[in-house]
Amino acid sequence: MDRYRSGRIAEGKVARDLKDKGFENVRMSAGSRGPADIYAKKGDTKYYIQVKSNSAFLDNDGRRDLRALAKERGGVAVSVHREDGQNKWQFLGNWKKRR
Repeated sequence: MDRYRSGRIAEGKVARDLKDKGFENVRMSAGSRGPADIYAKKGDTKYYIQVKSNSAFLDNDGRRDLRALAKERGGVAVSVHREDGQNKWQFLGNWKKRR
């Protein structure tokens, strides 16, 4: 299986896990071309999520781009590493707009 396909499978599993945990409006990006693979909302907080699987990890440029997206849109940047059936979350920044 190629890396693109295994990555999309991991993204789908993370998206299902988010829905099971009560996240709403869970959407996978088309083709994973932007900094976030998944967009989701829980309560009034927006999450911008990059999924990596197995030996792949988010590099510094990817972290910077994901943080910039979350900051621009007033949300939370998260990297999820999926390995051996487990999702390991790493929060990269919270720019939720305060009321």
